[in-house]
Amino acid sequence: MPTTASGSFSKIFNFDGSSTYTDITLDVQALNNTAVTVLNSTSHILYLGNTETFDMAIFDIDTLGSLGALTWEYSNGTNWTQFTPSIDREEPDGTAYGFTEDGAEHFSPQLMSTWATLTVNSVNIYWVRVRSTASVTTAPTVKRIQMRALNAYATTKEVFEFLQLEGVYSTPGSSITDFSSSTIPSKKSVQAYIAGAQSEIDYKTRKSWRPNVAYNEHYDFNFMGIRLNRRGAKKVFKVQIWEGDSYGTLKEGRNNEYFFNPDTGIIYFSRYFFLPARFGSFQSLAARYGGGEFIAPVRISYQYGENVNIDSREGGYVHELTRKLAAIAIVRNSDFGNIAVGGMDRVPLEAKVSGWHAEAQDALESLRAVELF
Repeated sequence: MPTTASGSFSKIFNFDGSSTYTDITLDVQALNNTAVTVLNSTSHILYLGNTETFDMAIFDIDTLGSLGALTWEYSNGTNWTQFTPSIDREEPDGTAYGFTEDGAEHFSPQLMSTWATLTVNSVNIYWVRVRSTASVTTAPTVKRIQMRALNAYATTKEVFEFLQLEGVYSTPGSSITDFSSSTIPSKKSVQAYIAGAQSEIDYKTRKSWRPNVAYNEHYDFNFMGIRLNRRGAKKVFKVQIWEGDSYGTLKEGRNNEYFFNPDTGIIYFSRYFFLPARFGSFQSLAARYGGGEFIAPVRISYQYGENVNIDSREGGYVHELTRKLAAIAIVRNSDFGNIAVGGMDRVPLEAKVSGWHAEAQDALESLRAVELF
């Protein structure tokens, strides 16, 4: 396993609002499990918890819910702070995620500045919870809930070990194995360095080894199929076609309107569509099937990204690269004084960082690939 960062929540509870916490953690880790009902009424609360911070939850819904407005809160160490998740803020049509379809919520660290662990049902970890503030018409059933760790490619502990700081920060009778709020740099700072390294890797390689969500990407209609822009597409949330005055949502399935092949990343259409003509008349050659449509009449939302722990070919490479990029940022931006491990008289710290930088650039170039299609 390249990294100890997990892709699953440590604990997920469905709370009845009174006294009973139902542990559904294992029930929603695989698509082949029986779907579980959550948020049964306005008194029910869904708790998502993990030992380390996370920035996304992805939901595979079986029975679509009708919950009305939702309230999201995160643990602040002593109680709860209400916030509006990022996707709710950024959706172009202003529609917040409401368990009415497959989709995701993004929890930006900038919106959760006081996030801290809290004990819920005897479990002290980082929590986000959601509840309905309106009447629950239909309670959703969920097949799977995936988590994206804030530091998905490497953990702060793994960077700590890479820099060989165990002996530096430890005192007789104690053993420090990770960054904390009292170390220099702090754990929160190192988390930011790792997040920056992950973004650099994704940007420069044009690939990703963690779950991501693309919302409302626009494509020109092609009766031969549409190849999604992002590499490693895993699941299509929604396909919509412009109908002249609004978008109509298509139904997935080989016997319905479209189907998706994750091996090729291509969406194939199962039937013909007559799209609104951009020019010409119905009798003109330009208005025939495959010509004369509105530009970008198809709108698609989907999940993409490989799994750093499953990709045996590149996963370990990405993990090691992330540790080096984070270590470079730490050494360049944090004043260690004389405590950083330089290697005695073997390799000065400056030369070591220069070596890491050269190795990181080589790794980024190796991970970058040209795809012909």
